[in-house]
Amino acid sequence: MKQWKFQRFLPSLVLILSFSCASSPRPAQPLVVGQESAATRAENLELDRLGLRFPLVQKKLSNGLKILVAEDHTVPIVAYQTWVNVGSVDEKFGLTGMAHLFEHLMFKDSEKYGPRAFFNRLEAKGASVNAFTTRDYTVFYETMVPTLLQTAIDLESDRLMNLKVDNEALFTERQVVFEERRMRTENSPEGRMQEAIWALLFRSHPYRWPVIGYEEDLKRMELKDLEDFFATYYQPGNVTVVVAGDVKADAVFSQIEKAYGSIPGKGRPKRPVSAEPIQAEARRQELKDAVASEKVTLAYPSTSASQEDTYALDVLSNILFSGNSSRGYREIVENQDLALALGGVNYTPLYPGLFLVSATLKSGRSSAEFERAVEALITDVQTKGVTETEIRTAVRQLTVQTVDSVRTSQGLANLIGTVDAIFGDPTRFKEDLAKYAKVTSADVVRVARMYLIPARKNVVTLVPNRKERVHP
Repeated sequence: MKQWKFQRFLPSLVLILSFSCASSPRPAQPLVVGQESAATRAENLELDRLGLRFPLVQKKLSNGLKILVAEDHTVPIVAYQTWVNVGSVDEKFGLTGMAHLFEHLMFKDSEKYGPRAFFNRLEAKGASVNAFTTRDYTVFYETMVPTLLQTAIDLESDRLMNLKVDNEALFTERQVVFEERRMRTENSPEGRMQEAIWALLFRSHPYRWPVIGYEEDLKRMELKDLEDFFATYYQPGNVTVVVAGDVKADAVFSQIEKAYGSIPGKGRPKRPVSAEPIQAEARRQELKDAVASEKVTLAYPSTSASQEDTYALDVLSNILFSGNSSRGYREIVENQDLALALGGVNYTPLYPGLFLVSATLKSGRSSAEFERAVEALITDVQTKGVTETEIRTAVRQLTVQTVDSVRTSQGLANLIGTVDAIFGDPTRFKEDLAKYAKVTSADVVRVARMYLIPARKNVVTLVPNRKERVHP
């Protein structure tokens, strides 16, 4: 499943959605004007049926700032998102966690508005304000009534131009991140497993280190490191602004150009990321924690969002591990009574990701039993294939995630921004939906044989150890 289709937390994976494309809160409007070919007309009719046609206007300022505006006058709400093309993949070894740290620092202080401005001037008036960091990009977003849009534009442009970072801010936010890491990773069995599986599968690619970073790296950061990072990545040439909701595109362009136009841009920095070497043998790691039963995460190196094999792998993951009707749930949870919970996903970000399945086993059941059961499921697909009914159901479920994601202004902006960040084309999701519909049983068998092989398996197990103390 492409990263743009769903913001997933690994390894806890619950991806069950109800399908209802007959009605949409957004009126269908064409993206282009003029004579349509038969193929384009058919595509647009399908997008109309799904509620996925919307007016999208693009503009780029002379300093490199990219602006994407989607008008949606269904409800008086506006989503304003700032997409910075920087994530943990851009960090240096020994200074991990800097992209995530800046997610915090960007809310601290700026020249014109001062500290806590986003909360005092937006959140206090009913707006929703937040941010998130991934391996590939960082996003700051506000959802609000249209009358607050100008304030959001002023605040965002001010911190992009005039963010204040000093040693006091570094110390304070670093302590916040330390506590966040303790809560989400060190004191969380699932968090420890998530961190371990990425580090086990990736040996040289920067995806190996966690987005939140390592504590020792955060401790060694100095003010000069932050200043260099900000100057490189937090400038208009590396930023895309996405606005969706009850706005007029021309007015938004004018407001943004006035606020951002004078900020110098330096273009998008290159990403010198080397490819991960091909895995030649299985890898394993065992963790211990005070848990009632074993937990297992099993992963294979997979594809990036832009690779053609991604579509068949997404369908395969859905058939095997998505929801209570999946083959995996029926066999491992219901028939063999091995697990309490089971989930899986083909996670495909900007660079090749991973095909993952995880489970919480029943007391007394072992990870070895779980592995054999998963391998049997994979072998069955490799030798017998999947049915057309299974493929249609999988494609339907994959499509509904896109349909449901655009039912709010925030969701629409998030879809546009993510697709643009991954592909450089904010309308790329249309092509992807068509490609899912073309996946065949032969495609699924081929990718199962190519990617899900024993020599490329990575297994992290977490076993009960009640002697260890869980920190409060």
